[in-house]
Amino acid sequence: MTFKKIILILLFCSLSFGANDKKVVTKALYSFFNQKSGELILKGNAEIVREDIKLYADEIFYNEKKKEAFAVGKVKLDSNDFVLESGQVRIYLPGNANYSWLSSDEMVIIAQKHPKLTQKVGKSKTYTQITAVEIKFFKESEKIEAFENVRMVQLKVDGLKVQEDVVITGKYLEYLSKQKKALVKGDVNLETQDMGAVGQRLIFYQEQKKFYVIDKAKVFQYDKDGNVENEIRGNKILHLIKEDRTILMGNVEGSLDY
Repeated sequence: MTFKKIILILLFCSLSFGANDKKVVTKALYSFFNQKSGELILKGNAEIVREDIKLYADEIFYNEKKKEAFAVGKVKLDSNDFVLESGQVRIYLPGNANYSWLSSDEMVIIAQKHPKLTQKVGKSKTYTQITAVEIKFFKESEKIEAFENVRMVQLKVDGLKVQEDVVITGKYLEYLSKQKKALVKGDVNLETQDMGAVGQRLIFYQEQKKFYVIDKAKVFQYDKDGNVENEIRGNKILHLIKEDRTILMGNVEGSLDY
């Protein structure tokens, strides 16, 4: 084909998308492809499917040379373990100049405009949901960073009902999904049905059901009427949720081990 630019109105097309010439299928009401620049534009019910990743949006812009994609409108990204919804998403694939250190299987997804990242429900019937001003998701390692107005909720499915088991808010979140660990910084607040905690840093272990709260820390319980009682203050506090036990601590690391 000798044309420098091809304009197609179609339902299906295939192209290389990302590392190792992995193939994808795209759908849209309108497509524009520039062979010279490697730019692809999909508009109207746009969809890109790449192995276990499905990206849906009103419009998707992909640049093969730069190894990046940009989606706007009603955006939804569906992977094996998570669903990400927002008004705007940018994706960086291996080979992108800004993320040259990425492994051959990793990709970085940055979501803005009311992003919400929801873990899919597993056998445990518990899952995590995160909202913030901006969410950065490393797909392969399942590391998540969230910035400003962060809200992390541990949800539990009980029959036909979904209950908020633990709610954590703060200014910054680093969540390692595979290890089930969260580090939250800046005006941290944790709430369960029976107790609460505040501080400037929080390390939360989901599977062990415990957390450290650090710097101007306070842990308290609620009575049956929702009033605060049994309040404990300190610089560093460990609370064991399952055992309902609070311990004042010495030195505690405010970081996570990968």
